[in-house]
Amino acid sequence: MSITINANLRNEIGKSFAKKLKKQGLIPAIIYNKDGNINLSIDSHQFLSEYKKGNSTTTVFDLKISDNENYRVIPYKIELDPVSDFPIHIDFIFCNANKPIIAQAKINFTNVDRSPGLKRGGFLHVVARKVQLICEEEKNIPTHIEADVVSLHVGGKFRSSQLKIPAGCKLAKKSNFLIASIIGRGKSEDDKTTATADSTAKSEDKKTEVKKTEAKK
Repeated sequence: MSITINANLRNEIGKSFAKKLKKQGLIPAIIYNKDGNINLSIDSHQFLSEYKKGNSTTTVFDLKISDNENYRVIPYKIELDPVSDFPIHIDFIFCNANKPIIAQAKINFTNVDRSPGLKRGGFLHVVARKVQLICEEEKNIPTHIEADVVSLHVGGKFRSSQLKIPAGCKLAKKSNFLIASIIGRGKSEDDKTTATADSTAKSEDKKTEVKKTEAKK
C-alpha cells in the first residue's frame, strides 16, 4: 500500500528558493535517477502526517504531479532542521516493479528489561538506529527490524548478523557491522549490599585499630 502526496516539478534550487517553498507549505525534494535526477517539491502537511508515524523511510509514496503523471518512490534520506527537527529536504529513489527496493528500516531493541548487562547498571550504547535493506518487492518492505538484547552482558556487542531479517530482504552491507553495545558498569542490589558490608567491616576494623593504639599509650 502506498501513500499519495501532491508534488510539483521545480527548476529552481538553492537555500533562498527553499525558504520560499517553506512559506508556501512545501518541502524541496529530489528523485535520484540514473537517467537524470528530478527536482520537485511536495506538500509538507501530507508528508508530515506520515513522517510523524515513524515509518516514513519504509513507506512507498506516489508523488502526484498531475492527473496523468505520478512517481512511485521511497525516501532514501530525510534532512532535518537542527532546531525544529522537521524535514527540510527529502531524497527519494524510484520503486520499480519487479526490481529490488532499498529501504531504511528502523531498529527496535527488544527485551531491554531482561538484559543481564542492563540489569547490572550497564548503558545501551546505540551505534545504528536504522539499517539499509534490499527488499525483493514492495510487499517485503518491513516497518522495522528487531534486535533482541536479552542475552547481552556488560561489554557485550550486538552486530548486524544477529538482526532478525524478514523473508525477502537482505542487508545492503555485507560486513558484520556494530549495531549496539552495553558499556559502563553500575552495581546491582547484591553488589550494593556487598559493598555496604565491606565498608562497614573496614570501618569496624579501623575503630578496633584505634582502640588498640590508645590502649598501648
